[in-house]
Amino acid sequence: MRRLALAVLLLSLPGAAEAAPRFTFCVAAAGAEVWISEVFPASEAREKIESAFRAAVERMGAARPDAQCPEPRDDRTVALNAQFDAEAFNRKMGATLHPVPAGEFPGKR
Repeated sequence: MRRLALAVLLLSLPGAAEAAPRFTFCVAAAGAEVWISEVFPASEAREKIESAFRAAVERMGAARPDAQCPEPRDDRTVALNAQFDAEAFNRKMGATLHPVPAGEFPGKR
């Protein structure tokens, strides 16, 4: 009986069921053109997300963009602040910014 109660308790713990989502965004640059995605839950490896984002930005007309996605973060607000800082930095540098619409690449699902 005690083993059954322990098993039920362990299965009901938040960490035991499923890991909390982690959040990131992506930035790609090709010359003075910069594409920035929305913040999204990262369900795949960072390298796969970057590759998918690079391909999406190429479909939007960028030639050989350099795509980067920061390491996913546990706190969505921290990721949003980092995205805001990336936009501000690129504006300050004189880049032309392009938002990447939701659903444009697999990592954003």
